[in-house]
Amino acid sequence: MKHDLVIRNGRIVDGNGTEAFEGDLAVQGNTITGLGEVPERGVREIDAAGAVVTPGFIDTHTHLDGQIGWDPQLTPASWHGVTTVLMGNCGVTFAPVRGEDRERLAEMMESVEDIPRQAILSGLPWDWSSYGEYLDSITKKRPSLNMMGLVGHATARFHVMGERAIDEQPTDDEIQQIASLVGRSVKEGAVGFSTSRIEAHRLPDGRCIPGTFAGDEELVAISRAVGAEGGMLQSVINSGERDLPGELKLMRKQLEAARTRLLFSAPWTPGDAGKSAYQNAINDMRNDGLEIWGTTQPRAAGFLSGLQTNMLFGVRLKGPTWRA
Repeated sequence: MKHDLVIRNGRIVDGNGTEAFEGDLAVQGNTITGLGEVPERGVREIDAAGAVVTPGFIDTHTHLDGQIGWDPQLTPASWHGVTTVLMGNCGVTFAPVRGEDRERLAEMMESVEDIPRQAILSGLPWDWSSYGEYLDSITKKRPSLNMMGLVGHATARFHVMGERAIDEQPTDDEIQQIASLVGRSVKEGAVGFSTSRIEAHRLPDGRCIPGTFAGDEELVAISRAVGAEGGMLQSVINSGERDLPGELKLMRKQLEAARTRLLFSAPWTPGDAGKSAYQNAINDMRNDGLEIWGTTQPRAAGFLSGLQTNMLFGVRLKGPTWRA
């Protein structure tokens, strides 16, 4: 049999946890049909000597929500072997949205992720209101990667409560409206729900984004609605600034209500005996059949900042001298 494609002499890492090995890989149509030694020729052949041959990477924490509008290649993710991305993390997304609220959502993304609001407002068509319509719109951009999206807590809260979402807690009726809106968004195609509870995520005026201080009742109600539609949960927990044990207990409540999967940002926080501070609570949840994973960085991260960026200075130093 002649294969459509044979990749030869690569260092194969198959993604199953086995040791890397030197070999060939054959593809027929969209299926891997040979692995190891492939004697048959291919219509197309690639010599991968000195390179690693591996399944595409899944990037589970991105903010490509705006970039898809002006860069369908989704660089640099697509340059580094990423084939699937999860966007909409940290509670900030662009749908659902009312026309008059577009600028507020762009401002939130600008101050949280340092993506200029004008690029967001001009780079996206903004031809949607619901989450399903948003997915239809970005599909027309023909992105080079598989894209999955979460519906953001800050966005859903603002949609229901308006400006009150920033500084106030919702009423019982508003909690149900937020939960219903999130559940409907998952039904329309969002893979789940994201929230941020760290105080570093702020609006341009220095206030924390909506949902940062949301109560357990609100998050449990939303989680239940997400689970009912088969969605997952994502959380940027407050791992150091407030009550870590309380954050871990809250994630347990969310999972018990939703019976789904939860992915949380887990920067290294030392605990007892050289273990992570999360380890015992996560083990307990897993032993009780709850599906929870922490995502962390294998090395230190950094970024550039300067006098024209908001990331380090603008949203943290709110005094009149700095603003002037």
